[in-house]
Amino acid sequence: MDGIGDALAMLPLALALRDAGCALGAVLSPRNLDLFASDLFERTHLLVPDASRLHGSTKESFERARAEVARAYDIALILSEEPDAYRLPALARIPTRIGFWHGFEKPFKSLWQRWRCTRVVYRPAAWVEQPHEVRQLFALGVAAGIVQGTPPRDVERSRAALGVDHVQRGDVVVVQATRKLIPPGHDVAWMGRALRALPRARLLVHASERALGEALSRESGHPYDPFGSAQPWLRAIAAARAIVTPDSGAAHVAGNVGTPVVDIFPRDHGERLAAQWHPWIAPHAIVFEPAGDETPEAYGARLAEAAARL
Repeated sequence: MDGIGDALAMLPLALALRDAGCALGAVLSPRNLDLFASDLFERTHLLVPDASRLHGSTKESFERARAEVARAYDIALILSEEPDAYRLPALARIPTRIGFWHGFEKPFKSLWQRWRCTRVVYRPAAWVEQPHEVRQLFALGVAAGIVQGTPPRDVERSRAALGVDHVQRGDVVVVQATRKLIPPGHDVAWMGRALRALPRARLLVHASERALGEALSRESGHPYDPFGSAQPWLRAIAAARAIVTPDSGAAHVAGNVGTPVVDIFPRDHGERLAAQWHPWIAPHAIVFEPAGDETPEAYGARLAEAAARL
């Protein structure tokens, strides 16, 4: 029910559940509905975010999903902390409902979560150091008694689960061009100058941010490829020699399909965030955003050096 990176952190758990003989369904959002190959889940259910609220789904999509889910499942593993992720399986009366809680770190939220689950797994509150997200989600399957051990790191099966197992890797470095790529306090021209340090690079940009892609292309001299749906984007990442990206869905796509990742994190709390969200399978280098007086050429050289090492 969350973003692309959150959904991909679930993939090792889904593969392990499949290996254990489970028939899987998934509640997804429009952001990640087309992310997975069609045979990973036997059913998918869509919850559409309600644009008028910070959290929550539209009433129509929630009621439709509840009707689809009711009496269709034995166990619900609640991977998201969105309130509707807890409400849906409880109201659909799925017999076993396993989710997270924070104990006394967030007592009121924990009580609310505990009330809607038949079993809970402790998850540290957001402001403290946490295990890798893949390991935390995998713990729900362990609590269900279905899987055991550690999450798998199987790049071939992960590529198949994302529908890119047929894609051959090339020799071009791609850059995920989003607003998040531009460091705080800097502009597109500054970032474009930094990207000139990358040889044989192409920019990937969502169609909704085409203007940003055009501007970065002008400033960096690198061509850009707009995409409007998941599959062309997934194939471009799977075909790259390496990807340079802020910590985002692109980093986790690459992390599952085996494409080496130069993963950019903020300087504030960056080490803690990297420990929780670094790419799961692929080789990766963690790079922190530029210091206040760092030139674009120096920052670009750091990115290029990290890509060359992978």
